Amino acid sequence: MRDALRTGFRAMRLHRRLAGVLWLSLVLPAGLACMALGPLTRQLDTSPFRTSLVKGWDSWALLSWSSTRAAEWKGALAVVLLALLVGWLLQLFLTGGVLRVLIDGGPRPVLGRVVTEGTALFKVTLWATSRYLLSLAFWVGGVGVGVAWLLGKIAGKSAAPDSFLFGVQETWLLTAGLLGFFLVSLRFDLARIALARGDAPNARTAYRLAGVRIRGHRAALLGLALFWSVVALALGSLFTSIGVWLNPGSGVGLFVLILFRQVGFMIQASARIGFWATLLHIDEGRRADLASALSTSSCGPGPRSP
Repeated sequence: MRDALRTGFRAMRLHRRLAGVLWLSLVLPAGLACMALGPLTRQLDTSPFRTSLVKGWDSWALLSWSSTRAAEWKGALAVVLLALLVGWLLQLFLTGGVLRVLIDGGPRPVLGRVVTEGTALFKVTLWATSRYLLSLAFWVGGVGVGVAWLLGKIAGKSAAPDSFLFGVQETWLLTAGLLGFFLVSLRFDLARIALARGDAPNARTAYRLAGVRIRGHRAALLGLALFWSVVALALGSLFTSIGVWLNPGSGVGLFVLILFRQVGFMIQASARIGFWATLLHIDEGRRADLASALSTSSCGPGPRSP
């Protein structure tokens, strides 16, 4: 696993342009959302609630102001939801191209190659995504949340919040939910890798290959996924904390803060590249092992000596 991690950190350093492509997929939807929220913030500046909010976070003042702008909030919320959908589809579109470039390497231009390869893989990626969402609904929603709901029903409304069953319910919801999410997401990523490598012609075959390659390595892959998730969350928390500490009081300071936060998003995108490079390294080893096993089994036993 050390070699896999070294490969991931080396990819973070070498593939900064790929991280920039992923960063664009965050910035474009965020810009669309800001266009919808911009008029609302200008109205807030001219409202009587501005004084309360400038002194510090005041949930009641913000809620009171929001209630006077219900129609505007509905329109802005619709645009924000549209931006989230566009961002999600853009991520799916670009991921196939990013994986292809990571696999093939090669010269620039990176953006053009990512778009071309992403276009070629987009349809099959959508089919793989539908299987991913169904699996996520079953394992996280059905097994995780469903079992927790049944435990709550067994405990009953009169049970104390610190009772044994409530503790089991909370522990199950957290553990099973996270475990299901990471395992389903890992298989989805390995299926997309199989599609990007050309090992599978469709989503069904890609998922079958992903299941074979993840078998026997779940603990190691879960550890790597948790490691890269912690890295991404730590980087995000660090840049957010520094931004809050800076607390700009002018337009120039706010502009500098926005630029600073974009650097954080770029580094988080690089962590995503590192995670995919780690999976590619492990997947390459699994492909070689499976091919060797398949070759040995297909040859059959040798001739018996007389």
